Amino acid sequence: MAKQAQRICIALGECGSKQLAAEITKGLVQSLIENGNAGVSITVLCTPDSVPLGADSLPEANIIRHDPASSPTVPLEGFKGDFVPQLNSIFLNAELKIVIGELKPHHFLQYSGLCDIVMPGLASEDSLRNHLSNRTGIAMSDIHRERVEVANAVENLVTLGFVLDADKAPARIAIGGMSDSLASLEDVAKRMFSKEVGKPADIVVMSAGGIPADKSLLRAIETFPAGLAALKRNGALIVAAECGTGHGDEEFYEWTAERKEPRHLETRLRHHFNYNGFKAAFLLRVVETHRIHLVSTIPDHYVENIFGMKAAKTVNAALQTAQRALGSDSTISIIPDASRVVPLQVQRTP
Repeated sequence: MAKQAQRICIALGECGSKQLAAEITKGLVQSLIENGNAGVSITVLCTPDSVPLGADSLPEANIIRHDPASSPTVPLEGFKGDFVPQLNSIFLNAELKIVIGELKPHHFLQYSGLCDIVMPGLASEDSLRNHLSNRTGIAMSDIHRERVEVANAVENLVTLGFVLDADKAPARIAIGGMSDSLASLEDVAKRMFSKEVGKPADIVVMSAGGIPADKSLLRAIETFPAGLAALKRNGALIVAAECGTGHGDEEFYEWTAERKEPRHLETRLRHHFNYNGFKAAFLLRVVETHRIHLVSTIPDHYVENIFGMKAAKTVNAALQTAQRALGSDSTISIIPDASRVVPLQVQRTP
């Protein structure tokens, strides 16, 4: 395929190991050049959450970062859905498209990575809105499936995907079509990230996992289920998430700021699905039954008065507050990176 291609686009997605992502991309570019492809014919297209690559790291190729608001996009022909995705024009116009990225668990969508490089990673702002907002007849379980369908509708697409182990080294690498690569990696990801929970704790201390998982509250919420699965009802969940860009989305803020009972939001979502609204309803439901302490850069006023959590400057301060409320003998579980853990409740016979 590379020998016949005049234009090659390598789309780089999110990866837990910056060094690995850079090395794989550089090695792939070098292999293409050795194959006879000119460096000027190769474009490395970085998605918004991908590892940053400097021009000096790959002088042989063109390096561009996709911007949903400003990058040129064209419609994806052949996609059979209720909206037409608009994807990066450099990507769609390439005769060979290669996506590089990590497959990870996702607590709402089941999995993230690989297909996300195409959609939403290379989509226009309008396409993102159409994909996630005001959808009729769409449920949470449909989002990942739809992203796979978008990727499968892209012609001449090859994936180079991998699952990373606890040391951020590849546990498995898969090269091929999107569906085949996902099938090869999902079993490994499920086995790699599943952790048994013998007994729920009174207090769970967790990190959302760093950038990009904690770049905003909107993203950090996607990791909350990992901590909740290991926590007793009415227990305390302490979340360390920087949230450098604040709450992350105006729509999410507005849904939360209404301060309506979660059941009202959930009823609305059944008629018109909205992913950001779903996260707002999820958060409001969680703070009804658990003490949620957030260690972040978001001002205390918003953490407590808008989002209903307890603000803390440090993890230790939050832990002391939780122990005063629940007792100094409270059991504590720690999750260093909640974006890479899927807790499984162990059913024990009496």
